[in-house]
Amino acid sequence: MKCGKRLIAGVFAAVLSLGLTACSSVKFEPTETSIFIQKDRKVVSAEIESFDNSAYADSPRYKEDELKAFVEDAVITYNSENGGAAKAYVEEKGEELPVAVESLTVADNTATLLLDFASADDYLLFNGTADAAPVKDLIIGTVQDGVNSGLDFSGMVNADGTAADLDKLTSSSKYSLVSVTGSTVMKVEGKVVYMSAGVTLKDEHTVVTTDDTSYIIFK
Repeated sequence: MKCGKRLIAGVFAAVLSLGLTACSSVKFEPTETSIFIQKDRKVVSAEIESFDNSAYADSPRYKEDELKAFVEDAVITYNSENGGAAKAYVEEKGEELPVAVESLTVADNTATLLLDFASADDYLLFNGTADAAPVKDLIIGTVQDGVNSGLDFSGMVNADGTAADLDKLTSSSKYSLVSVTGSTVMKVEGKVVYMSAGVTLKDEHTVVTTDDTSYIIFK
């Protein structure tokens, strides 16, 4: 399957969301399409789409069994082609798949999907990075990784919007760093400390990025 099925951004563009209760004090319970970045560098995608299955509606129509079959097939194919077991769900404690379905429901005129990705690379490959994809690039690491890679942190701001002290920022070597290209709602498993200018802070864990490349640093 070339570049995955582009399930979230393309073919399945109008779908879904969900809520994740991870082993963390930061809970992912989205009310809109978004992604969740965990400290272990895993990614959870959430999509929410309203619809009307009435006979005269022009909006997309969804049946849970059809969506479930489509999603499971896409996940199984991706896992098989990317070194994982041919499964759509985690079946054993401690088992890790490149992509796993956490939840998929269709109820109350809302389609809801949660996908768990083992890495940022799996998220990108599965969803594709074409123009239709909201996220074109996603890298998760530490501030030290960014410093070692020569990233330019000039113009970064504190969470309150004031100019960041670059010496202090770069010395926070163990803080988590996310580099994302594309406009998306992103929640992180920690408190946002620094971010690129232009990024909007929704709450201490959640930001809205721009179409350009943005850096988010959290602890």
